[in-house]
Amino acid sequence: MRNKIRFGMLFWGLALLMACVTVNVYFPAKEVERRAGDIVDDIRRDQPAIPAPSSPQGALKQWLSGWSFTGTAWAQKESESPAVSSLKKQIRERFPRLAPLFQKGAVGENNEGWLEIRDLNNLSPAEKNEVKPLVDSENRDRRALYLEVAKSMNVSPDQLIQVQRIFAEKWQQSASPGWWIQKGDGPWVQKKP
Repeated sequence: MRNKIRFGMLFWGLALLMACVTVNVYFPAKEVERRAGDIVDDIRRDQPAIPAPSSPQGALKQWLSGWSFTGTAWAQKESESPAVSSLKKQIRERFPRLAPLFQKGAVGENNEGWLEIRDLNNLSPAEKNEVKPLVDSENRDRRALYLEVAKSMNVSPDQLIQVQRIFAEKWQQSASPGWWIQKGDGPWVQKKP
């Protein structure tokens, strides 16, 4: 009996101690925000062409623009993985086909980082046939993009939802006035200018 009491006290003492241990898992929110912002901007905005240098100093300045000075060493700017580059390219190439659907209110940016079908009433029959496959392709690529970004930043799989939410915010920020976005608490609104 005495051993049972000792074992019980030891068991409950260890259980209580383990319950009090808090594990803080670092989430690089600022870094993910920066990366997501760069990716969404690159997909949604036209990038101005870099003018050809007109002098040797201009050529040097253009070459050095790919480098940044950090601490006491020169380091090449962070490069993205081939998988992220490929996904960005696919999403960027699809965007001109999605833009009219955004403008007509047929699709919108939801609060979880996905494209969502909203209202097909203003679409032609051809557009109605095209919208679901486009949205499915977009969301498949976004899912893969979120996973690749998380993997490249050593974000644990249980924190993927945080990556998605950051991307959701960036997609909505990049939406044009009049496009539909879903607020955090659920209702849909048209983005104001």
